[in-house]
Formats: sequence, C-alpha cells, structure tokens
Amino acid sequence: MEHKTLYMETLRHYCPELPLREVEAIESGQNNDVLLVNAEWIFRFPKYAEGIERLRYEVRLLNTVKGRVSIPVPAPAKWHLQSDRLGSVFVGYPRIPGEPLLDGQWGKLESAGVSMVRGIARQLAAFLNELHSVPADALGESGPEYDGYREWSDLFERIRVKLYPHMNREAQRWTERHFASFLGHGANFRITPVLVHGDFGGSNILYDPERREISGILDFGSSGPGDPAVDYAGLLASYGEPFLRHMIELDPDMEGLLERVKFYQGTFALQEALFGLENDDPEAFRDGIEAYR
Repeated sequence: MEHKTLYMETLRHYCPELPLREVEAIESGQNNDVLLVNAEWIFRFPKYAEGIERLRYEVRLLNTVKGRVSIPVPAPAKWHLQSDRLGSVFVGYPRIPGEPLLDGQWGKLESAGVSMVRGIARQLAAFLNELHSVPADALGESGPEYDGYREWSDLFERIRVKLYPHMNREAQRWTERHFASFLGHGANFRITPVLVHGDFGGSNILYDPERREISGILDFGSSGPGDPAVDYAGLLASYGEPFLRHMIELDPDMEGLLERVKFYQGTFALQEALFGLENDDPEAFRDGIEAYR
C-alpha cells in the first residue's frame, strides 16, 4: 500500500493510546485503503477527496443503524473527520471476526446441504428487512437524496460517453437495450426509497465457518436512500438465482422486485469499469470492461 507510512503517522498522532505493534495493509476497496492494526482494529482511509464526506456520512449512518439490525456492523470508535486532507481522515472500529463469504467459503457452505444455505438466506433476509425498515431520512437532510430516474439515466449517459469507445459494437447494443427497457418503464421509479447497503455482495458479508452463520456486514460507504432491489442484486451477483429463490420463499413480496434486481445486477461490471476510468484505477477498469471488449 503506497501510503501505509503516512497512515501510521496519522494514527500515532490522533490515537497515541494505541500501540502500533502490528500493522497490516489489507485489500483496499474502491474508495478506501484499509489497515488491520494489532489484529484487533480496522482503520479505513479515503483514497479520493470526494470520499472524505462519504466517510463522515458513513459514520453517522453506522451509529444510526447498529442498534436496529441483528447482524453486527462496524461500530466506529476512533476517528478524525475534521480535516479535508487525504491521509489525515480516517475511521477505526473493532475488527469483526469472520471471513468474506466468497467463492471458496460459499462452495463449502453449498456442499454442506440445502439446510445450511437456507439458514444463511434467513439471516440475510432478516438483516435486509431490518435495514430497509430504517427510514430513508433517518439521518435528516444531511443525507443524499434519491431520484432513481436521474441516477440511472445519468449513469447510462456516462457509460455511453466514456465506456463506449472501449466496448465492441455488440456490447454497446446490449447496453442500449438493457438501459432502454429499464428507463422506459415508469413503474421502476414509482417506489418508496429505503435505506440500502448499496454494495451487498460476498466481499462485504462475513461468515463464521465454526458457528456456520453470518458474523458481520461491512462497508456501508455506498449506503443511502435507494431501491431495495439493489441489495438483492448484490446477492444475485454473488450467489446466483437459486439462492435468491430461497429468500423469496421467506419473503414472497420479493418476487415483484426480480426484474429490477436483474437490471441492477447487469450493470455491475459496467459500473466497475466506469469507476476505474473516472478515478484512475486501471485494475477496476480492466476487471469491469473485460467482458465488453
């Protein structure tokens, strides 16, 4: 990690009570660099200037959400948010034990039988129901507003202008059809916004293999008012439609979200490529654009 030394200097200055016995740079997200300190603390530092205000918002959101959900979420305990200088702004919270529920762990879980998968579905369905029950305006006027049509039409325009030069014609035509069918259907925007996680995929879902249960939900940096279908789209992308069907068994009302769920899931790679292009992140751009060359 390029700025690890700077981040350690910041922690020594603002958290002098915390000995830095062992500091490990762990995999960064799109918006933050992450340090594991003494195997006990997670510290997140924004990578981009626009991420500073998002981190401030995230701290307020986590303090609002943590008492309302049944699965542990990060509990901010150390922070410095008053600066506008990258490298000096951070938030820290006690590490939540568990491993990301990605391909390896998910494969083991699936092989353990359908009852195990249904148990995970029950946990995640309960969590999303709790999160989506938090009023979208719970943080007051300081939170972002939601305008679904503007958000997705703006995304489509940015994709056309910035990504189309890197995409083959067949991929461009598929993207045109994908967005046109969604944007042209007014019912997709006649929804009541709820508080969504915004990046509800396997990398942010922690699993305890000994207790065989979800142990935590991470990274609320994309959270805010939105369409609840976005969070189910993250699960579809990570675990496939059979898993989503288990969740529909628990909540039949989800069936009515499926078309929007599939639309959102179909935009994820494009969003990653666009993020990489707009934020000078070549790896994110390559990962997202690969299927569209």
